[in-house]
Amino acid sequence: MPRTASFLQVKQKIKEIAKVEEDRQTLLHNDVTVADDNAEVRDVVWEPYGFLQLRIAPLPGNPRFEIVAKSQNREDDSIKVKETQSVDHLRNKIATRWRIFPPTNITLLRLAHEMEDGRLLSDYLICKGAEIDVLIHNA
Repeated sequence: MPRTASFLQVKQKIKEIAKVEEDRQTLLHNDVTVADDNAEVRDVVWEPYGFLQLRIAPLPGNPRFEIVAKSQNREDDSIKVKETQSVDHLRNKIATRWRIFPPTNITLLRLAHEMEDGRLLSDYLICKGAEIDVLIHNA
């Protein structure tokens, strides 16, 4: 994004890429919340290579929602999850559903980043409609 972009435009781009609603996003710079969505990035981030942090508010009530598991050798599959579930849980659910054993033969990717066991789905901005790439390895 250009440094002349507003913080609202940054949040809209995040929504476009990660499918996380703007009202759940909090942007921070140097651990300080950016309060004005209409301010331009350059007005807050003065360093040419400065960065922003993104925090996502959890969904109230920890509801279940559908995500899409994609693989080259299978049709897309809708799977119900919660943000608070672990990557291991999702991998095991896919392994059982797709009859792939052991589950360690599956690698999960979100936005081209490998998802690690022991982490929560929310760590990878998993929300309603999110897409997970599933790589299946031969034993």
